Amino acid sequence: MKYDVVIIGSGLGGLQCGYILSLEGYNVCILEKNNQLGGCLQTFRRKNTVFDTGMHYIGSMDEGQVLNNFFRYLKLTGNLKLKRMDEDGYDVVKYNEKEYKFAMGHDRFIETMLEYFPKEREALTKYTAKLKEVSKSVDLFNFQETAYHQTGYLHYFSVGIDDYLSTITKDKTLKSVLLGLTPLYAGTKEQSPLYLPMIIHSSFIDSAYRFIDGGSQISDLLAGYITGNGGTIIRKAEVTGLIVESGRIKAVKVNNSEIIEGKTFISNVHPKKLLEIADNVPFRPAYKNRINSIDETIGAFTLYLSMKENAFKYINKNYYVFKTDKVWAAPKYSPEEWPMGYMIHFSPSSDNGKYTKAIIVNTYMRWEDVSAWENTTVEKRGDEYREFKRNKAEKLFELIESDFPGIRSSTEAYYTSTPLTYRDYIGAPSGGFYGMMKDFRDPLRSMVMPRTTVPNLLHTGQNINIHGVIGVTICAVLTCSEILGRQYLIGKMRKA
Repeated sequence: MKYDVVIIGSGLGGLQCGYILSLEGYNVCILEKNNQLGGCLQTFRRKNTVFDTGMHYIGSMDEGQVLNNFFRYLKLTGNLKLKRMDEDGYDVVKYNEKEYKFAMGHDRFIETMLEYFPKEREALTKYTAKLKEVSKSVDLFNFQETAYHQTGYLHYFSVGIDDYLSTITKDKTLKSVLLGLTPLYAGTKEQSPLYLPMIIHSSFIDSAYRFIDGGSQISDLLAGYITGNGGTIIRKAEVTGLIVESGRIKAVKVNNSEIIEGKTFISNVHPKKLLEIADNVPFRPAYKNRINSIDETIGAFTLYLSMKENAFKYINKNYYVFKTDKVWAAPKYSPEEWPMGYMIHFSPSSDNGKYTKAIIVNTYMRWEDVSAWENTTVEKRGDEYREFKRNKAEKLFELIESDFPGIRSSTEAYYTSTPLTYRDYIGAPSGGFYGMMKDFRDPLRSMVMPRTTVPNLLHTGQNINIHGVIGVTICAVLTCSEILGRQYLIGKMRKA
């Protein structure tokens, strides 16, 4: 069968593109290699406990805020089970054994931080002003209808976040605390642009919410809407090749056998992975070289804790804990130093608001730590790998227990994942948690836009622009704008 649009991959970006285009009357087909849809929205269940694998919380979901507006158009607003996090400290950075709360609202954020840094009002005022400035530079962030693509935001891609903070404060502790959210983008001092943390923090400072019973409710809703609009979703359908005719994509090969034709193709897989399965596609050599030269973000070791019933009270905030006074050093651990910190999320459930059933702990893990098993697949990596994970879990558990006494005795069972797991389920070449690294030293080289050098092939997903729910959503709109027209689509979204 021939479709108007064939979408490779059912991550959030692919599903959002599928919804938008099917709503506009396009005959859409989404191909997913796994049985479960959603990419980073995937959840899994163990001992009657639901665990998120990627999306742990979202921002800007209060009425009139940016993600709320996007989700209203996507028919998600009002249909998701969400829990608003603590206003006085939805995120807590623990640095040098002291806790620093990140409060909601720009003014409240400043006043809360002044309790720790009473002499830094000017720096904090400049920081929040920059948050607003960066977010306003993105037209789609504000549903602005413009006659041209705004490019002001590119300026913030060419400034390093570390360099910027050095211009507003000389207080090294304040600077480290403001950098305490680096695990949200796997930042590095040498590469991370100002734009990335500013957009992320701008979203959460507006409002922060957790998913009740997991983030896969987003993929479930979008998939239902897509099929309701006449779209097709095929699971266990791995795209293994692209068929080219006259310089354009004519069809995809699925599972090395079935052929599915289309007029336009959208790739929601990692750009490097796409190049692997598209070796016969006439990409310009410079384009291929550039994509393959972009660094990947570091991966993560994740500990999933299934808690005993009514054993550990739910905590309505996230913690970013550093066991080093050099925040940027956390990914550069030695084997003896690992882990140099972690982030911990407590999952709310619909049937028990007082206690948590699931706790998720992430810490940095480099690809080289697991590369000995890179030629293996899930559940077939052998006893040495299982022992490796057990040792890492025990070491991380010891660290968590020192900050949250009783968490070990409250745990019924635990499960783990590594960059290998992420590679195999999400398709990131080296298990990078947030896809491809943005680099302020050469921003145009490290940015991947929706349009490719093949006329009817587009990108979407977390590697385009920025990651996270807000970043992927903006990217999906950009991708669909290449088909529907930017002004037309923004107009439809403003009226929703």
